Amino acid sequence: MKNYIYSTLLLFFIGINAFGQAPSWSVNENNFQYTMSFVAFVNVDGVNLSDSNDKVAAFVNGECRGVTNLTYVASEDSYYAYLTVFSNENSEIINFKIYDSTNNVETDVVKTKIFEINEHYGNLFQAYSVANPTLSNTAEITNFDFKDVNVNDQTIAGSQITLYVDFGIDIDFGVNNGVDITSLNAIFDLSAGAKLFIGTVNQISGNNNMDFTNPLQMHVLSEDQTVLKQWEITVNKSLGTATYYKKDAVCYTRGVIKVLFTENEVEVLLIKDGATLATQTINNGEAIFSNLEVGEYQVKVSGNNKEIVINLKQ
Repeated sequence: MKNYIYSTLLLFFIGINAFGQAPSWSVNENNFQYTMSFVAFVNVDGVNLSDSNDKVAAFVNGECRGVTNLTYVASEDSYYAYLTVFSNENSEIINFKIYDSTNNVETDVVKTKIFEINEHYGNLFQAYSVANPTLSNTAEITNFDFKDVNVNDQTIAGSQITLYVDFGIDIDFGVNNGVDITSLNAIFDLSAGAKLFIGTVNQISGNNNMDFTNPLQMHVLSEDQTVLKQWEITVNKSLGTATYYKKDAVCYTRGVIKVLFTENEVEVLLIKDGATLATQTINNGEAIFSNLEVGEYQVKVSGNNKEIVINLKQ
């Protein structure tokens, strides 16, 4: 009988240790005159917490001023903290603590917030970030392309990206018979942890369907959701058909690049190491760059962009 009681008690204490104890954070709301509130998402080590037993609490000088469990919101398929913080004065420094119920771990959050009477931060689309470590606040598109489409040139100016779709003939790729710009599958890279939206619909790189008949407005939301940056993406058809030829350098004779284009009086740029080396105008359907050293060149003409390497022939 004694052994049975001992075993039962042992299992009881093992169970308590296994499941852990949630912190006893609490606040006496009647002691305070003012409030501020948050709709927040909670993140530890890059992972959003997603359990109704998880907690977030606010402290001022070690005194608990607000605490809440996470709440599941079906429309967003995510968990949020609806946190009210109490105070008797403005400008107190609020510290946050997180309780991860799955791992039974308390975490101190580095980022603080100043108490502001009656202020509210965050919503379901752009929630306030309670995270440790602090998440990124950059909202950049670092690369934009299309699946199964040859993009001939791309320019980025601030938050505007212009892409030219290749309809021409070139010496490596042959003929492109046309691209339906009303139905393109975009492939893109963003700042760490950021998300791209059209309206409020999250777009997944390589798994989307976008209509670029007109310039398309997009938004990139930073990982910490503090920055929502607008971007404009424009897709143009290359304005003509370009064909490229080259002649490599031989002994003391330097190389040559010839561009054939379907439109006259169009400027052609020859670029080397990121700088414009020379310009020509299409005349009688062609432009010729001669006396070229061995190296890598870019040739741009009316939305067509071609990389050409001049080699030294032995």
